[in-house]
Amino acid sequence: MHEHRRFDDEAATWDDDPGHEARQVAVARAIEEVVDLGSGTRALDVGGGTGRLSILLADRVGSVVVTDPSAGMVQVAQERIEAAGLGDRLRAVRADLTTDPLEGTYDVVWSSMALHHVRDLDGLLRAVSDLLGDGGRLAVADLEEDRDGVFHAGKVDFDGHHGFDRERLTEQLTRAGFTEVGFLDATTIEKEGREFGVFLCTATKGG
Repeated sequence: MHEHRRFDDEAATWDDDPGHEARQVAVARAIEEVVDLGSGTRALDVGGGTGRLSILLADRVGSVVVTDPSAGMVQVAQERIEAAGLGDRLRAVRADLTTDPLEGTYDVVWSSMALHHVRDLDGLLRAVSDLLGDGGRLAVADLEEDRDGVFHAGKVDFDGHHGFDRERLTEQLTRAGFTEVGFLDATTIEKEGREFGVFLCTATKGG
């Protein structure tokens, strides 16, 4: 809960960080390369923050629902969506998918740098699987495993995951009903004098 308040406070200036923008552009390009998108695609953004990733991908899909547990982020996301003239196809909703049911069925679910904040990852992956139609695609960008916890060392309220081991995440996705799990290197983040890898993980519902 503390993290939600921190994100509420930082929402208005979040996109001012050039590192955030570069990361979202890199993730959007990676998703475009490996996931089939089209004018009829119904997309769901999990932990979408200010909605930047979905705005970058908006022209490649039919509609996007951007979800985030932070009310501040959702407010900014809706403002950015309206400012981009995308209010007819994109909308932002406050929701924590581990506890808040969401209506609808989606063709693709994407997420960028959100999973490591989710304590009940198995619960989230099951919820996402339930929201995808058969053959639906998941595309998740997040941190490679950071065993020393350096990336979040300065965040005293952080209680999530210090990145992910690809093999372990594959097992969790398989348990949640996903197949064809694959990984590629999406981008890197420089922090505290170190470079941290960010992967894009894709998977298919059922199969």
